[in-house]
Amino acid sequence: MKQGRRGDRYLVDQMLTHAEVIAVNVRKGRDEFETDPTTRYAVEHAIELFAEAAEKIGKTFKSTNSGVPWELFRELRRIVAHPYDAGADLTHIEQTWRFARDDVPKITRKLRGSRFPLAEPTR
Repeated sequence: MKQGRRGDRYLVDQMLTHAEVIAVNVRKGRDEFETDPTTRYAVEHAIELFAEAAEKIGKTFKSTNSGVPWELFRELRRIVAHPYDAGADLTHIEQTWRFARDDVPKITRKLRGSRFPLAEPTR
């Protein structure tokens, strides 16, 4: 999908909003994430929306900001959106928690320092 600079900026802003929801819930701790269904739902849903926004960002933006692990988001979105496919077990919970706790802060820093190319090339 062709987004262009304005669309990419909106999508990055959305990703940062979802990252903040994730961060707020990670601060509650691992025990809360594992035992409180609302906390886990908030994290998983925010990850799903985060990954959806990332998928729609233009190729030029992604190549300009290659430090963001764009390829990671599609599989992660599938895991949180369809936990029954992955067998909602401890592996799924661990993978989700690690991404939320370890990867989201790093990705957030990279997104905040994003460079926006002037325009998406015509095809």
